[in-house]
Amino acid sequence: MEGLPFEPVERSLEHVEETAGTLVGNAELKARSASASGWAIASDGGLEVPALGPSWDPVLTRRQGQARLAELAAGLGDRRVSWREAICLARGGEVVASWERDGTRGVLAPLPWPPPGDLWVWDVFVFPQSGRRWSELDEAERVQLDLTWTTLRADVRGLVETFGGQAT
Repeated sequence: MEGLPFEPVERSLEHVEETAGTLVGNAELKARSASASGWAIASDGGLEVPALGPSWDPVLTRRQGQARLAELAAGLGDRRVSWREAICLARGGEVVASWERDGTRGVLAPLPWPPPGDLWVWDVFVFPQSGRRWSELDEAERVQLDLTWTTLRADVRGLVETFGGQAT
């Protein structure tokens, strides 16, 4: 949101059940809920592990958890992963626009993994270019390697431009 004509306000929101079958659907549920009194942006993301096929659902990344991924990934030869993120911009309870993108690619770190924290995915996601986990990168490296959010940032900026920079 940096550089856009919005003044971010963080506020406590009531929990929104992520009942949609897609990341963009869950982002839309959250954005509509948060936008009753103005603009809101919400996101939902998930880790894609192509070699696991239907055994791993990116929409359920947080709910499936690190332990389940470790169980499924034990002995996995193809450890390629990517991050998929969806965002939604809503106003007055209505969706204005939503996008779902990927592009941030890496591999699963070798086991064992550190104990899961709130954002445990970043401790298991390794960038082959540097051999380092997401959690070990500094901010400049994250911006350079995070192609998913770079694309989403461009999407949001393009939409704001269509509104002539008016955020009211």
